[in-house]
Amino acid sequence: MYAEVALPLPLDKTFHYSVPENLNAIVKRGIRVNVPFGNKKLIGYVVSLLKESNISKIKDISSVVDTESVLTDEMFYLAEWIAKNYICSLGEAFAVIMSPALSSSKRNLKSIEENIKEKLLPVKVSHKLSDSQKSAVTEIVKSINKKEFNTFLLHGITSSGKTEVYLSAIEEIIKQQRSAIFLLPEISLTPHFIRLIQDRFPQQLGVWHSGLSKSEKYRTWENAKKGRIKIILGPRSAIFAPFGNLGLIIMDEEHEPTYKQEQKPTYHARDVALERARANNAVLILGSATPSLETYLEAKNKKYRLLELKERIGSGILPPVEIVDSKNQYKRSKILSEPLIEALNKTLARREQAIIFLNRRGFAPGVMCQNCAQVLKCPNCSISLVYHYDAEKLKCHYCNYSSVFPKKCPSCNSSEIYVFGVGTQKVEQELKKFYPQGKIIRLDRDTAAKKGVYQKVYEDFKKENFDILLGTQMIAKGFDFPRVTLVGVIDADTSLYFPDFRSAERTFQLLTQVAGRSGRSYLGGEVIIQTRHPQHYALQNAKNHDFISFYEKEIEYRKEMYYPPFSRLANIIIRSKNELRLIEFAEKFAAELKRFNDKTNLFSILGPTPASRTKLHGMFRWQILLKGEKSAIIQAILETKKIQVPSGILVTADIDPYDIL
Repeated sequence: MYAEVALPLPLDKTFHYSVPENLNAIVKRGIRVNVPFGNKKLIGYVVSLLKESNISKIKDISSVVDTESVLTDEMFYLAEWIAKNYICSLGEAFAVIMSPALSSSKRNLKSIEENIKEKLLPVKVSHKLSDSQKSAVTEIVKSINKKEFNTFLLHGITSSGKTEVYLSAIEEIIKQQRSAIFLLPEISLTPHFIRLIQDRFPQQLGVWHSGLSKSEKYRTWENAKKGRIKIILGPRSAIFAPFGNLGLIIMDEEHEPTYKQEQKPTYHARDVALERARANNAVLILGSATPSLETYLEAKNKKYRLLELKERIGSGILPPVEIVDSKNQYKRSKILSEPLIEALNKTLARREQAIIFLNRRGFAPGVMCQNCAQVLKCPNCSISLVYHYDAEKLKCHYCNYSSVFPKKCPSCNSSEIYVFGVGTQKVEQELKKFYPQGKIIRLDRDTAAKKGVYQKVYEDFKKENFDILLGTQMIAKGFDFPRVTLVGVIDADTSLYFPDFRSAERTFQLLTQVAGRSGRSYLGGEVIIQTRHPQHYALQNAKNHDFISFYEKEIEYRKEMYYPPFSRLANIIIRSKNELRLIEFAEKFAAELKRFNDKTNLFSILGPTPASRTKLHGMFRWQILLKGEKSAIIQAILETKKIQVPSGILVTADIDPYDIL
C-alpha cells in the first residue's frame, strides 16, 4: 500500500510513500506521518491511500504522529480553499490548520483555562439586555434556530454592550448542543474574556493561542474534537478549532489588522471565518465600534446584515474630545500640552484614573549626530535604531539587533550625539517628573514580554493600585475601567501619514478605540488628543465619535483611487542579499507580469520599486503591487511560477495585504 502525502513545503505537488506492513492498519486519510525528505525528516499529511504507484525508489513512511484521522472532510476542503486563495501548497495549508507542533503528551496537566480562572476574581454577569441588544440578539437567534448561514455586522459604539450580545448568542448555541468559536485580535485580551465566559458557561471553554505549551494545545484541541468543550476562545489561529458541529463564529474588533497572517499562507481570519460559517450553515458575527471599510460596505450592500448599538450601557456617555494643536501648546513640558497637564491635575485630585496613549515604544525613536546629521540605523535593516533608556541600548524593532549607545558618531567621530522623538519610556519619565506622588505603570511590548504581565497590570489597575496607565495600542481596546475619566493621546500623528492607503482609517480606528476607554461609568470622562494636524478629517471625525462621516469621506477616496474595497491587491516582495541581482530579477519578474496582463488588462502593475522598508533582516527588498480583479491577479502570480528564480532570491506574494510597507 502507498500513501499520497502533502508536505509543508512551497511545492505544488504531493509525494508518494510506501506504507510499512506494521503500519497498514493505522495509516489512513487525514493522519499525520513522519517521512524522510532528502536529508530531512518532515511531518506530512496523508491525502489518500493508493494500491500502486508509478514512482520508482519510493521511501517508507518512518512513523505515524496520529493513530486516528485528525483532519476532517471540512479541513480538507478548507486547506484546498486556502491553497487556492492564498497561493500556497496543500501541505502549507494543512500546516496552518493543524500545526506540526501539535502533538499528544502523557503529561497530566491541568487545563490552561482552569489555571487562569483560579487566578481571577469571580465576576457577576448581568443578563439584562437593553432594547437595542434585545433586537440584535433576536435577529441572530432567528438565524441560529434556522441553522442557516448568515453574516451579521454588529456595529456598536464603545461600551454599548456588544459582549453581552455575543454571550447571548453563545447561550443559544449551547442549548442546541452546537459549538462556537470566539476570536479576539490579541492574546492579551483573553484573560478578561475567559473570566466572562467561564462565569456564564462553566466547563465549556477552551483557550487557544501561541503562548500555550504543546501539551496544553493538544488538550484543548482534543477536547474540542471530542465535543467535551463547546467554546474556543483565542486569536486568529483559533478559527481552525476542530469542532464537528460548529454553529457560531464571533469575531470581536473585526477591523484589527492582527487578524491577517503575515507569514505564508497569508490568510485573513475573517475570510476563513466566512468560509467555515458557510460550510457549516453557521452564523458569523463581526463586531466593532469602527468596522473596516470592506466590512461596512458589504453591510451597506446587504451582503451582511447590519445590527447597530448606538448608546452606551447604563449611565455611561461618550466622552467629549478636545483636539490640541501641538505646535503652540507646550510651556512647562515638551511632551505634555498645557490642557493635558491641567486635566491630569484635576483627575488625580479627584482620585480618579487616567490612560495615556502613545503608539511608539522605547525612549526615543531616533538617534542623530548633530555634527554630520547622520541618523543611526540598524546594520541589518533600513530602519532607525530606537534608544531604550532602561537598558541604555539602541535596538531595532524588526530584527532585535541591539548595541550600546555610541560615545562617538561612526561616520565623523563627533561626540555630539543626541536622541530625538518621543517613545513610551520618555513619556513615563516626564509623567514621573510632573507627578512624583502618582502611581504610574507602563504597558508596552517591552514591559509585557513576560507571561502573565498583561493580566497582572489589568488586575492592578482595576483594583486602583495605579493612577495612570501608559501604553501603546495594547491598551487601546478591551480595557473596561469605571474610574478612568481621562484619556490622553500624546501624538495622534504616528500613523496618520504612513505611505499606506489605510493610514487614515487606522488612525481613526485607533483614536476612537482609545477614546472609548474614558467615561464608561456615571463619573463621565474626557479625551485630549495632541496633534500637529488638527483639521485632518480622521481626527475631526474621531473627535465627534462619527464613524459614518469618516466612512463616507474615506470610501470616496478609495473609489477615486481604485483601492480596496473597490479592487483587490497583491503585494509581491522580492528579497536578496545581493541588491544588483535583486533589481535585475525584479524587473524581469515585472516584465513577465506585464506580458500576462497585456492579454487581459484586468489589473494594474505598480513597480518594481524599492519597498518602504528597503532592507530587513539583512536582505534588500523590492516590491510589485498588483491592483485589480482577484482571480486575474492570482492567475498572473501562478503564471510567474514558471520563471526560474535564481538562488539567493526569495519571492513571496501577499494576497489582500494589510501592510504594504
